[in-house]
Amino acid sequence: MRPNSRALEAQDTASSPLLVQDTVESPLLNRADIGPSSLNAGITWACLGSAAIVCLAPLQYGYHIAELNTPKKIITGCAPSVGSRLPQCLPMSDTMFSLATSLFAVGGLVGSLGAGWLAERFGRRGGLVYNNIVFVLGPLLMALAVSPAMLAVGRFVSGVGSGAAVVIAPLYLSEIAPVRLRGTLNLLNQLSIVVGILLTLTVGMVANRGSLWRVSVGGGLVLACAHLVLSALAVESPRFLWARGRRAEARTVLRHLRGVDDVDAEVATWGVSGGDAEQVADDMIADPESPNGTVKPVSSTELRADGTTVTVFNIFRLAQYRRQWLLVLLLQFGQQLSGINTVFYYSSTVLER
Repeated sequence: MRPNSRALEAQDTASSPLLVQDTVESPLLNRADIGPSSLNAGITWACLGSAAIVCLAPLQYGYHIAELNTPKKIITGCAPSVGSRLPQCLPMSDTMFSLATSLFAVGGLVGSLGAGWLAERFGRRGGLVYNNIVFVLGPLLMALAVSPAMLAVGRFVSGVGSGAAVVIAPLYLSEIAPVRLRGTLNLLNQLSIVVGILLTLTVGMVANRGSLWRVSVGGGLVLACAHLVLSALAVESPRFLWARGRRAEARTVLRHLRGVDDVDAEVATWGVSGGDAEQVADDMIADPESPNGTVKPVSSTELRADGTTVTVFNIFRLAQYRRQWLLVLLLQFGQQLSGINTVFYYSSTVLER
């Protein structure tokens, strides 16, 4: 038998002495009697710190995108080494090099398809922590590659981690950000990607001689280890905790992120999606004494209005998401037509010629 929400709350509260005893749901909670609401809160240092740590995941994605760009010539352009465990280079044809480069995108597809399960099974932060196992394995395979095939496998593995990272990280940022500042905080995701691209191109330029290309392609290992260590300082998504019935912990985390005690109004917006959540938040802020200013906490089963679990397989059949996925497809189609991937992967080769 599945335990009810009150039993889950009592269990969570008893298991952690740091959690305040505020999870007993009263019929109505009046925010005016509690203090400043989290709906008025901005991005605190606690929120920004957790976001910065999690953004090490999309930064690794950016790093791996262009890691073969600069060192292509020294990877493929020397005579085969004799009597060495790690050859100075890996002679291969342009076709083989292009295959190794492109397998990153194939791995990204696999990783993105499995990211939803990873985030739901282990949490947003937890999913990214486990994803670092892949981010460690990929650079190791490339840095220790003794054949073009081993380099290609490493690219594929790094692609799997990158695909999962760019799905889970924006989800985490949206769930820890203040309701009206979700778009602002999510800018860190794209910023991290371009910083990662800049970093890998810089490292490639510095290590562009001899067998130092192994340092360039293995640099992602340092980023993955740093993320594993720093992840202990980031909090789990409060929305994920709430959906799992860990409501006392979710409220405590949300107070930590917002720097205020009153989080009931924000919890109420978790039952509303998209721009409607921002409208509800604006209405509550504008008139806290109105009936909308009193909030009844939502249950974890109300996070989805019709109870349907949205997956990558059924989202195309749900009419309410048709406009969103069409927009995503058009944006991705336009990105591919722009030729930006050619710049990421082969700009050094093109400019040399």
